[in-house]
Amino acid sequence: MSSAGSPQDAWQSWFESVWADREDRAYKQQFGNLGDGVYPATAAHYARLKQTPRHPGWLHHGVFACPPTDSRAHFCYVTSGLSNPWNLDEPGRDASGFSGLGFELMICTPQRADWAISVLHHLMAWQLLVATGAVQGQPLGPAQRIPLGGAIDGTKDGAITWALCEAPSHCEPEFELPSGKVEWLLLVGATEKEVAFARSTDQKVLVARLQEDGVWPMTDPRRQSRF
Repeated sequence: MSSAGSPQDAWQSWFESVWADREDRAYKQQFGNLGDGVYPATAAHYARLKQTPRHPGWLHHGVFACPPTDSRAHFCYVTSGLSNPWNLDEPGRDASGFSGLGFELMICTPQRADWAISVLHHLMAWQLLVATGAVQGQPLGPAQRIPLGGAIDGTKDGAITWALCEAPSHCEPEFELPSGKVEWLLLVGATEKEVAFARSTDQKVLVARLQEDGVWPMTDPRRQSRF
């Protein structure tokens, strides 16, 4: 057990201060109202991937449901934890320039959408497992497409079965922590036909089309395909 004032105590105190800085400063600056508190992930989200959390701290990672504000008419669902600097052995900025995995995830919806919490929990668990080599995959990044294995809201007949991953253009795309930079990755629901269009052209073309149609950056699970 570490003694008082040990390097481990100093690291733990610094780590907790980085976590608090993200949620109390960066998130409140970006989203204002963070809602009723964080919705933490559970072991069940890892069991869905036939895995268990590799670190007990993973069960403190979660999702905020940020309601509309005077300056924002939609809900924002955002992860908190992917940017935790678990990989560092001592306080300081990561040599890579990025904190933790270097990103957090965001879904925007026109109204409250509890399904968004579930989707983000799953993707957060998956990315942590990928980062530690527990499952195969690659880190998420702009221009990627994520198959969801069914309707994004869990219904049987929804057409939104994919998530497009892009850097947001409707808000600040990144923020800084004492441990490094963190980028936002915006997830926007898409249909099978829309993804087929993106494959045949370029995802940027699809994004532009969804912006023109007034769909982007929202995810409405009940909307119809634009193609």
